[in-house]
Amino acid sequence: PDHVTIHRVDLSSQGGQTRLLPRETEIFSGEVVQFVVLDHRVHLVWFDEDQITRSALEFMRETGQDKPPPLVEQGARLVLSFEGAPVGSYPFLVDGNGPSVAGEIRVAQPTR
Repeated sequence: PDHVTIHRVDLSSQGGQTRLLPRETEIFSGEVVQFVVLDHRVHLVWFDEDQITRSALEFMRETGQDKPPPLVEQGARLVLSFEGAPVGSYPFLVDGNGPSVAGEIRVAQPTR
């Protein structure tokens, strides 16, 4: 919908390393995060069960977003909806070119 804020995270490679811009994204419940592949490499975004909180992991599992498919071509997009997401940290890793790169989505409490 037009009223939903979409935050973009770009995935690419440079010098044998995966690049993730931005690495940290702060959002509010109900917003969307879109990962976009800018190069011709395969990228996999995944949530490390040892790093993510139980409530965040349960939300990702309940919404079927805990194990997204790999992004296999330039221009591929992964859209994650945080509608109803609990406040907290959603650390993730991106596998692509070279070692995994860590990032974080933080769902913040709206100020009144």
